Amino acid sequence: MKIISRKEEKKELEYSEKSKKSELICIYGRRRVGKTFLVEQTFREFAFRAVGLEKGTTKQQLKAFGQRLIEYGDDIKRAPGNWFEAFSRLDKILSSDSVRRSLNGKRIVFLDEFPWFATKRSDFLVAFEDFWNRRGTIDGDYVFIICGSATSWIIKNVIKDTGNMFQRVTKKICIEPFTLAETELFFKDREFDWPREQIAQCQMIFGGLPFFFDLMNTSQSLVQNVNRLLFDKDALFRDETKKLLEATLSESPIYEQILSKLALAKYGIKKAKLQEEIGAANGTFSRAVQDLIDCGYVIEYKKKYEEYNPLYVQLVDPFLLFHYHYLSKEKRIESFAEFISDIGRYDNWRGQAFEILCFNNIDRIKSALGISGVKTECYPWYNSEDKENPHVQIDMVIERADRITNICEMKYTNNPFAVDASYEQLLLKKRDIYKKKTGTDHALKLIMISAKGLSGTAHTSYISDVITLDDLFEG
Repeated sequence: MKIISRKEEKKELEYSEKSKKSELICIYGRRRVGKTFLVEQTFREFAFRAVGLEKGTTKQQLKAFGQRLIEYGDDIKRAPGNWFEAFSRLDKILSSDSVRRSLNGKRIVFLDEFPWFATKRSDFLVAFEDFWNRRGTIDGDYVFIICGSATSWIIKNVIKDTGNMFQRVTKKICIEPFTLAETELFFKDREFDWPREQIAQCQMIFGGLPFFFDLMNTSQSLVQNVNRLLFDKDALFRDETKKLLEATLSESPIYEQILSKLALAKYGIKKAKLQEEIGAANGTFSRAVQDLIDCGYVIEYKKKYEEYNPLYVQLVDPFLLFHYHYLSKEKRIESFAEFISDIGRYDNWRGQAFEILCFNNIDRIKSALGISGVKTECYPWYNSEDKENPHVQIDMVIERADRITNICEMKYTNNPFAVDASYEQLLLKKRDIYKKKTGTDHALKLIMISAKGLSGTAHTSYISDVITLDDLFEG
């Protein structure tokens, strides 16, 4: 199967296979983003490969690892008693004359779902460090790839670790979800004849995760595919969110408490207020938020121009947003058709999902504005402290280093969005309130990001640029 995009990541792996030293490569990213597929498509043969067991005990992990050792030539037929023994036996396999080598003579070892090996109170990380110090730092022909979906664990225990894994990693590769342009390439390669509107809505539901896209049926519509994967009685991903959180985080209920509240807040929630609503201790709450940030599910941004510049937390994962609107036990619906027919809930989700789509494709927006090389800060803004104008909201502010600030209004409608004189006045009011409240000395330019463009002539005087869905696909 052809690999779509990931050119730079693939190039990094191929370079490591040709380098003159041993490499310890850490690949991380969200569950279902295609980490394992990338490694498999880059290297077709491994000197050794093993996969950690989700929720496996130390004994079960060692037993499974022992089975892989036997498959690769170990003549000891029992499970290792501990991880030091396991890596000692692996060392013998990798040192044998019959070990499988790449075209450039490298011994490629792939430990997939690396965090799952490191069960509580096991000696896995210490034993791995010992092995790498003895072999990987002395011999020059290893490519060791460790990979995992538990992104927060990887960052804490591998990338930023100051103990067992401190400065051992020679390359780190974060696999990001597909952009809209990459998603379109994927569907074209699989011979889907979907218009961009359907592809965008698919990404607004599933995020840019190729694993989900690969399960789409070319003979079915988007509605039929979503029903089959999410809503049918035996749908494959009815419980995907539960599995996602368990696989990438600990099973603490605080993560779901945070996410369920954020799903209802279009522009996020003040971090201090969120902690107060959940009632969590400072350390527990801070660690949980950081874990969610590390996994890419939420972002933390500073509310500029508000008193004390408070921190806000916002949900930015499309699939989790969709789950908390339509798949959770409290709000579950029976079919995609029911989902679309509930106009109020549908428009609420669609508007929020489109804004997330825009933030996740900000590079395309900057390109359309001709400011790709300009340093920017992007954030939502709303007037929360003015009693006279309490509901003034700006979907996206692009604050630019060239002293221009773009005030962006986002609309996802079935037809070109009509801008009449009253709506134009509303935009001007938003602009003026933002200028007054922030005290900015930047020039303010109004931007419409409308999936189907605009209709009407009122906008021609004051709206500087119109960005459409097609612009988000370019690049």
